[in-house]
Amino acid sequence: MSQPAASQISVAPTLKGEAAEIAGDEALAAGALSEAVVQWGGALEFYTERSMNAEAARSAAKMAEIEERLGDLDGACVHYGLAADLFKKSGKAYRVPTCLNNQAMLFKAAGEHGEAVRLLELALEEASCCHGLIHTETALLAANLGTVLCECGDLAGAEQRHMQALGIREQLYGASHPDVGLSLGHLGVIHQMRGDAVRARRFYASALSVLNEFSDVYSAERDVFRGNLAAL
Repeated sequence: MSQPAASQISVAPTLKGEAAEIAGDEALAAGALSEAVVQWGGALEFYTERSMNAEAARSAAKMAEIEERLGDLDGACVHYGLAADLFKKSGKAYRVPTCLNNQAMLFKAAGEHGEAVRLLELALEEASCCHGLIHTETALLAANLGTVLCECGDLAGAEQRHMQALGIREQLYGASHPDVGLSLGHLGVIHQMRGDAVRARRFYASALSVLNEFSDVYSAERDVFRGNLAAL
């Protein structure tokens, strides 16, 4: 059988998008991060034009992660938001909270706390719907929201969210877990900011009694809590 002329050879449309995505994956493996982003961008454009939402979301999420590593925070922020929208459209709602959380943390780093709060509240709502109220991601989002609210000066809101995270973590892990210690320490910070030294000491002491058992995690936070307790 004769072979078709080169001009007659074609690639199935979906494979063109897959080929670009694979090229991006290979560039990443080779350490060519900028090239990976370029290739995934081509895949994203191709998938988006054809309403292939799950594939487009996957490409956007990959782009955002590497753009963040490269310091392109504007690009990362855009693509985390796009990935969240596309994952929701594709029926993969369980991927949405992480994308929104990552986008919110970029806004937090940029000093745009209001937008960070909005995104974290949305992420927490999405996580509660798809994972349930008692879940590691729900706890993480509640804790992150508490931290941003604390930075905004909303100590009541911050306390509510850190208490939510603490309750979830205690149910999931018990009282002797580093994440529980972390939540206790954050509550100590809130009470210290309120000027309630008695409650702050209590929470810091409880946090350190847990965190001191896990020297390989949260070392920076443990040092802060220890210093704050000493200052009191």
